[in-house]
Amino acid sequence: MTPPTDQAIAALNAHARQRSADVRTRIEKALTAMRRSGATININAVAVRAGVTRKTIYNHPDLWEKIRAHTTIAPPPEAAATDSSIVSALRAQLTANDAELHRLRAELRAKDVLIATLYGRLDTADE
Repeated sequence: MTPPTDQAIAALNAHARQRSADVRTRIEKALTAMRRSGATININAVAVRAGVTRKTIYNHPDLWEKIRAHTTIAPPPEAAATDSSIVSALRAQLTANDAELHRLRAELRAKDVLIATLYGRLDTADE
């Protein structure tokens, strides 16, 4: 097998540079379009929109920083100003269940202590 010629190597390098430039352009266009439309911006969303992998974006630290600078976090849904009667009833029921659970756990701990004490007495009575 003969090694590639200098001309072939130069052509491959030129092709690689062009592909890299095309990818950068697609990423930048995707970011610009997403900013204009108000879409949620993050690495994954930009990669999908540009048709590249996330790794490709991470391989271009300057683009990665641009995306990070424009990353948007979806705002949390606002809580209703007033709870409906169903929600209020469910909250009251949860509070009552939590109180009952706390009481039952305390009762169980007390019974565990009593059982341990009685076993201790049985052990000493056998001697």
